[in-house]
Amino acid sequence: MAHQGINQSQKQVQGLVLTPQLRQSLRILQVPAAELLREISEEMAANPLLEEVEPIANESSDAPVRAEEPEEDGPRELSLGDDDFDALRRMKEDWDESYYEEVRSQGYTQEDEDRRRHMMESATAESSIAEHLAEQARTASDDAAVQEALKLLIAALDERGFLEEDLSTIALRSGQSYEAVTLAHALLLGFDPPGIGARNLRECFSAQLRQRGRGLSTAARLIADCWEPMMGRRLDECARILDVEIDGIREALAELAKLETVPARRFMRDDNRVVTPDATVELDEDGKWKVIMDDRHVPKLRLVPAYKDMLAGQTLSEKERTYILERMRQGKFLIGAIEERQRTIERLARIITERQAEYFEYGPSKLKPLTMTDVAKEMEVHETTVGRAAANKWMMTPHGLKEFRWFFTSGVATDDGGTVAQEGVQEMIADILARENPAAPLADEAITVELRKRGVQIARRTVAKYREALGQPSAHMRRQRL
Repeated sequence: MAHQGINQSQKQVQGLVLTPQLRQSLRILQVPAAELLREISEEMAANPLLEEVEPIANESSDAPVRAEEPEEDGPRELSLGDDDFDALRRMKEDWDESYYEEVRSQGYTQEDEDRRRHMMESATAESSIAEHLAEQARTASDDAAVQEALKLLIAALDERGFLEEDLSTIALRSGQSYEAVTLAHALLLGFDPPGIGARNLRECFSAQLRQRGRGLSTAARLIADCWEPMMGRRLDECARILDVEIDGIREALAELAKLETVPARRFMRDDNRVVTPDATVELDEDGKWKVIMDDRHVPKLRLVPAYKDMLAGQTLSEKERTYILERMRQGKFLIGAIEERQRTIERLARIITERQAEYFEYGPSKLKPLTMTDVAKEMEVHETTVGRAAANKWMMTPHGLKEFRWFFTSGVATDDGGTVAQEGVQEMIADILARENPAAPLADEAITVELRKRGVQIARRTVAKYREALGQPSAHMRRQRL
């Protein structure tokens, strides 16, 4: 029998390491303009060789400001050209490829990869709910099957934190046992944030009450035994079923009103914030859509010329010379990363404008399905580069201010063999609901039939999902007594 214990060993492996310059480049590409200003301010405070180029007095405030061109007669040690930044970009792409190849080699299926891509393209929160849950999942169970099932459930959550797929469907699709999936789901309902992983609002409320130690309260009984009459505001019927006073029902309702209806809310982006468009799309004189980049909020930097003169002299010690050279290299990398960020964002904006030309002309109903993989191929970069470039960036369009990520959406098949984007289907559903009879609102099945008449092949379950995304309750809750 082999002896068990702790021992040390060495092995040689090959891998890629993120250099400080690469980390800085990735961070600058991803952050919004306001955060970029803070990032640059911190760098300028730490690097005395950097200074901001002031706008020329006789130029319009709206005109873009260009940094001064670097002097060509500086010391040879300071040479840092396009080849250096090309090497940095290649390193980033290699790291992205290496990381995802490693992930795929760990038993991931194509469906897992599709889910990963979907989460990457649709995520709107800067903090990752998936990472937060994965950290809790690591210590939730020693059973390998349950651990794998937890990963599948976390990947299947929508951005609100709800689980839309049936547990049996997840088990069949993944090959995991149904028992492991159900046990993992029970564990997930006890994770933070409370209510995460619920399949519906009813289960979400129940999970929150259990975590609060209120699993046997009147509020919990109201959810378990009186959900339908409660949703219909039939309080007398609820009081009769639970055998409590009407005031007790009202107190229970007040407790339920304090519960969270969107478990992942704190991980979602804050829509009540001031944003500045990074790009504006408008018609030019020839009637074609053009992209105008707004660089006014991106400072133009340069290296302080006086330090170059100091390097050219003979009065510096070796320590001082090394310090200035290092800060100068860091400054050039920062300036290059900012310029590369702006070029990438502009290129992405132009591709979006070309691919979604009908949206700019006619509105959301003409939005086409578009994936980051498709755009990455056209830009000849890794899809994660597109994801970082699209994150926290905004575009002013003829139909309002839209986030870059909004243009990346899945599609629904149509009768003519084409596809229509999710937002287009939602607009159709909103139009159908606006025309319905308030006294006899349409059920999801009737909405599905109406959409199929319009040439959209869609499942009733998907209609329900899109209806809820529009903030529209079920037909029963929409019914008005005239």
